[in-house]
Amino acid sequence: MVRLGRSPRLALALEWYALLGAPLAWTAQLVTGYGLTEAACGPSGRAWNIGVHAWEAVIFVLALLVAAGGWASAAALHRAVIRGDLADPYGRVKFQTMIGLIVGAIFLVGILYTGAGVQTLDECRR
Repeated sequence: MVRLGRSPRLALALEWYALLGAPLAWTAQLVTGYGLTEAACGPSGRAWNIGVHAWEAVIFVLALLVAAGGWASAAALHRAVIRGDLADPYGRVKFQTMIGLIVGAIFLVGILYTGAGVQTLDECRR
C-alpha cells in the first residue's frame, strides 16, 4: 500500500483527478457524442452506415469509468485526511475532496442521464 503522506505528487495528482475527473468526463461525453451524431447523420455517415448507439454506449461506459474513478479518488483522499494518513495542515485537501465528492456525484448522475437518453433516441431525424 502506498502511503500518501510520503508521496505528495501522487496525492496532488489524485486530488486534481478527484476534483476534475467527473466534469471533464461528462464534457468529453457530450462533445464526442455530438460529433459522432453529426458525423453519422451527415451524407458521408449515411453512406458508411455508422451505428450511433453502439459508439454512444462505448463513450458512456468510458465516461462513467473516468467519473467513478475520480469520485473514488475523492473518497479515498478524504478518508486518508480524516484518518491522519495524509498531512493537511491548512485543510485544503479536505476541502477539495469534499467538493470532489459533491461535484462527482452530480456529474455521475449527469453521465447516467445522458447515456440513458442517447440510447433511447432515434439515430437520425432529418
